[in-house]
Amino acid sequence: MTTKNTLMIVESPAKARTVGKLLGKGTTVLASMGHVRDLPTKELGVDVAHDFHPTYVVTPKGMKVVRELKEAARKADQIYLATDPDREGEAIAWHLQSLLQGATKADFHRIAYHEITRSAIEAAFRSPGQVELPLVDAQQARRVLDRLVGYQVSPMLWKNVEKDTSAGRVQSVALRLIVEREREIQAFQPVEYWNLEAIFSPASAPAVRLKTTLSKLNGKKANVPDGESALALAQALEGEGVVHQVSSITSKRRTQRPAPPFTTSTLQQAAGSALHFGSSTTMSIAQQLYEGVDLGGTTSGLITYMRTDSVHVASEAQQAALGFIRRTYGEEYAPSTPNRYSSGKNAQEAHEAIRPTNVERTPEEVAPYLDDRQRKLYRLIWNRFVASQMASALQVDHAIEIQSRGGALETLSLPCAGTGRGVECIFRAAARETLFPGYQKVYNMKDLGQEDEMDNLMGSLPALTQGDACRLRELKKEQCFTQPPKRFSEGALVKALEANGVGRPSTFASTVQTILDRHYVEKQQSALVPTDLGFRVNDYLVGRFPELFNVDFTARMEQELDQVEEGQVNWVSMLREFYGKFQGWLASGGALPQTLALSQEQWKALLEAFPEDFPFDPPVAGARRTYDDGKFTKSLRNLLAKSPEKFTERQGSAMVAMVARYAERHPELKALAESLGLGEALAAYQRDRASKAERRQNGPEKLAVEPALMALLKAMEKLEFEAPVTRRRHVYDDGRFFRSLAQQAKVSGELSAPQREALRKLALKYAAKIPDFPVLGEELGWSVSPESSPDLSPAETKAAPQEMPQQKEQVEALLALSQAIQQWNPPTKRGKVSYDDKKFVESLKKQWETRGSLTERQLAAWIKTLARYQAQLPPGSLEKLQPTSSSQGNATDPAESCPLCGKPLKRIYFRGRSFLGCSGYPQCHFTKNG
Repeated sequence: MTTKNTLMIVESPAKARTVGKLLGKGTTVLASMGHVRDLPTKELGVDVAHDFHPTYVVTPKGMKVVRELKEAARKADQIYLATDPDREGEAIAWHLQSLLQGATKADFHRIAYHEITRSAIEAAFRSPGQVELPLVDAQQARRVLDRLVGYQVSPMLWKNVEKDTSAGRVQSVALRLIVEREREIQAFQPVEYWNLEAIFSPASAPAVRLKTTLSKLNGKKANVPDGESALALAQALEGEGVVHQVSSITSKRRTQRPAPPFTTSTLQQAAGSALHFGSSTTMSIAQQLYEGVDLGGTTSGLITYMRTDSVHVASEAQQAALGFIRRTYGEEYAPSTPNRYSSGKNAQEAHEAIRPTNVERTPEEVAPYLDDRQRKLYRLIWNRFVASQMASALQVDHAIEIQSRGGALETLSLPCAGTGRGVECIFRAAARETLFPGYQKVYNMKDLGQEDEMDNLMGSLPALTQGDACRLRELKKEQCFTQPPKRFSEGALVKALEANGVGRPSTFASTVQTILDRHYVEKQQSALVPTDLGFRVNDYLVGRFPELFNVDFTARMEQELDQVEEGQVNWVSMLREFYGKFQGWLASGGALPQTLALSQEQWKALLEAFPEDFPFDPPVAGARRTYDDGKFTKSLRNLLAKSPEKFTERQGSAMVAMVARYAERHPELKALAESLGLGEALAAYQRDRASKAERRQNGPEKLAVEPALMALLKAMEKLEFEAPVTRRRHVYDDGRFFRSLAQQAKVSGELSAPQREALRKLALKYAAKIPDFPVLGEELGWSVSPESSPDLSPAETKAAPQEMPQQKEQVEALLALSQAIQQWNPPTKRGKVSYDDKKFVESLKKQWETRGSLTERQLAAWIKTLARYQAQLPPGSLEKLQPTSSSQGNATDPAESCPLCGKPLKRIYFRGRSFLGCSGYPQCHFTKNG
């Protein structure tokens, strides 16, 4: 199979260990640890002017890996690149070959397999190939595309929304779907309707109780809009002279085919519904099952490759499954011809579906070797695959309809039943009976919440005869409201992305995880809910780039990437067409190009327009550096003479910005820029300069510093400020900030309104340490109560303490108890958040010393924390410190009664809205808005 000195490179260490055990000592198996090369992090890395040529650099984590791989490659006669069988894997193989081929004389081979078993790997070695460049081109095009969008749009978010935000070609579309769904929910207005449920007994079988639901009124679908109509209809139905009889009995046979085996997206959806796994969790566990598990002496991958959009199953696996089904469940459970399934139109590769590598390894057999989450996911995959190869289920849908007419119904006038007088009702009962379970013996869609309405009505109906007279035994009225659309779960979002053609199997989980990590959305139970930051990011991007972050446009780009992979479209041509549109979108609203690739001809022409005697503006001192146009131009001129290929896109952007500064005084510069094709970029910079000048001119009004404010500044000079803290790359230094304000006040005698507000918040933070602060604050017209503390949330502000002496005693007691604790629990981590009881208590102590107040919520949290250490505290010491809480209950309103039962109504608070409901719940379900 292999020569003596064979090197095989896979992506992960876990896969390397499994493959190494399967192949034995004859082959060295090493891991690349994923991508070893990528675009640089601190610059665009794409030469737009030269066919979007990417500049790749070895990643920091890849440097050590590459050294080890080169050392192994020198000793090898044959090198097999066995990275994952998809675009990313093909690109990694290409990068590895490019890096290693100068260090070895070995021959390179590309092998691919979809399961990590001895037979699959041996088959791959028998038919090696070469790296498929169309797949590499598709991955490279996607990477460059994402870099162009992210690198040039993200800085606009920093400027207009918030620092450290980012835009992504696919992630921003996913965010848009979530935000638009949330706004649908917010705009939703519930519509009232009523259901009527009736229980009938046929005259021929009085013991039978048939439960039915009102289905039709005068031949049309029943829609009872309000309680008044429901009450009138119910009274008529229960009145004298109404005839109830069986009007229809139907039984329809149906064949229910099994669902196909899992693809990446359907696995994520099913794992979310059945196991409550997030998309990233599902893919992580699936990766473990794919890469191999020690089964007590043998190591093997348990499932096939988990990033796929194909439902194809290899014939060998299909025959093995059919044999297993016949032996285990019986001949009748195997279909007469093997089941075939069609992949979607966007299926990316000719992969297999996700299935067990060996159907004989039942979930029970491998359970001892798996952890709990692995067991659950493997059982889900195994059940779905086996079910997909089984016979269809045979079922019968039964329905009985009972007609009610006559009596008071003949004179009833009901607008919802149509014009005129007289109402005829049809009540319906339905059930689904399973004659042969077929695949449902193994796997049921109902378990995943993916059943249809009839799946909830399993069973049979009593044997009645058409025309049988019936007696109305019981009639129930139920008030209902239409429901808003559901929020996306992770699985539902993946389903929506796939349905819209956005993203591919390798990107679904990472897309969802990115918007979670960036706090654009948060999970409430299993639902994805946009945060305030998510709303602002989405609104800016969609408002600013409606065409770019459009679902249909993103889907078209995915299709073009598929065409690149298939060799039908040239990746450079595709990017050139996109970039032309993209630059137009950037310039149309005055957006500044963050990077600008200039050709050597453009550099030469622009630099010649700035000779050595050009009247440059004087150097300008900035916060960290001095900006000198003359020196900048000279350095560029030297670079043009020595190494013109080293010009960067950032230098190009800075050059055009400089041209824009001087173009008003030197009109020939504008004409030159337009002749070089830089007119739109120049116009964008000129608009930006005009906008900044207008903002400076209309900036905040400076107000003279009055004596009271100067006295406050003087009092604060003696404060000991907190040490600087770093939050999300930003350093917050209270002392430095105060000194800058104080210096400006002394030098200019003025502070703007925003500066005064910032000073007020800073003073409130240190109010307890500032002498005579209440007096100074009153002279300045400031609110100095605890409610105005700048660091309190709205909820905490409402809960701010009013009786400071009482709180002082409570805090002093808590401080004494905290000091009595000798051994604190070690910090714990939940997700990305660390919880440290000792640090938390110290932060409360520090806030008390600084501000002299805490909120009820903070006091309650302090007491709750100390409750974990009761063994170290005096008995009963915490009980008397419990804060009194005033919560808003569901108060009854005796002035208004329920129209159905007469009991008082009460105000209900539920899911952010309030309404009136009957105090007799659950016996009475009446509610109304108000």
